[in-house]
Amino acid sequence: MLIFLLLFVAVCLWQVKIKLKPAGGDNYITDYMSIDKTMAIKGIFIIIVFFSHFNSYVNFSSALDIAYNDNFKLIGQRMVTLFMFYSGFGVMEAIKKKKMAYVHRIPVTRVVGTFFRFDIAVLLFLIMHLILGKGDAGMSAKRILLAFTSWGAIGNSNWYIFAILVCYLLTFVAFEIFRDKGSYIPSVVLLTVLMIAYIVIFHKLELRPTRYYNTVFCYVLGVYFSICKNKFDKLFGNNIILWALSLVATIVLTQYAYFKWMDNHRLYMYEISMFAFTVAVVLFTMHISLNNKILRWFGEHLFSVYMLQRIPMIVFEKLGLAKWNIYVYFIVCFALTVVMAYFFEKYVGKLWKWISNPKKKKIA
Repeated sequence: MLIFLLLFVAVCLWQVKIKLKPAGGDNYITDYMSIDKTMAIKGIFIIIVFFSHFNSYVNFSSALDIAYNDNFKLIGQRMVTLFMFYSGFGVMEAIKKKKMAYVHRIPVTRVVGTFFRFDIAVLLFLIMHLILGKGDAGMSAKRILLAFTSWGAIGNSNWYIFAILVCYLLTFVAFEIFRDKGSYIPSVVLLTVLMIAYIVIFHKLELRPTRYYNTVFCYVLGVYFSICKNKFDKLFGNNIILWALSLVATIVLTQYAYFKWMDNHRLYMYEISMFAFTVAVVLFTMHISLNNKILRWFGEHLFSVYMLQRIPMIVFEKLGLAKWNIYVYFIVCFALTVVMAYFFEKYVGKLWKWISNPKKKKIA
């Protein structure tokens, strides 16, 4: 597996750009939070998610592969924190530009739109199970119905979808209550309170596994970052020493808090690790740009890659490919995920755009 990991690293470093000295302007990459740049970072992490999910379907035998897998597990849910952070940042940026007109549309554009694509993906999983002959007692009507709500699953990934939908709904509630016209602080404070309430309730009552709520505050962090970005840029953008020290400090804090969480399983230590990791990546991207068309493609197809990657993994595991040769299994699963993601976005994405925009008369 190390060869695939090295290829992934090579792709990430392709067209890398570093800006540490002034070149007729600012001393940092000023558009590090642009759509192109953030799409590339999302692309990196969705590929990491693929590696993580793939690892759960195979049994490694060689010492190198076992070491690779053991270390890969240490990433944990930090691989999705940037998805949460960029979502919060993007929603807040849209609210600042479009005001309440955007807020009013959140239930449709963000919630219903996500559910539409999610449920079609779940339907594909259901069809897969029926074809594979797995429609047994474990595939009860209740389980299937819960899968379509993202509360349960039938082999598909679901917890991240549930968590991000909660973020969208709480954002809608917070901004509809205060309807801010300037600072947005009341709404953001209320969003913070609501998110804390969600985390505490789910944690104390153990309604779902911790992954359903232990990264959602990174979404709130993204909202705050949208409001404070100018100050953040002034503080860290043109001060290389402060930037470097802060980057090292956040990386150290990420690992320290994560290992402390592994020792005592205190939720607040996990949250600190998630926060520190997110800030470390943001700081990193201020001066080092990992941005190329391959990474951007995966970032643009994040939802479909995330949702569909388990289908080839499940199918070819059942056909015995995982036991025959894990490297061929990896190549087949990765290639089919890319193909499926392309067609899913091309047709399902266009279908939703057509449904959500009644002015359009055709899908093509």
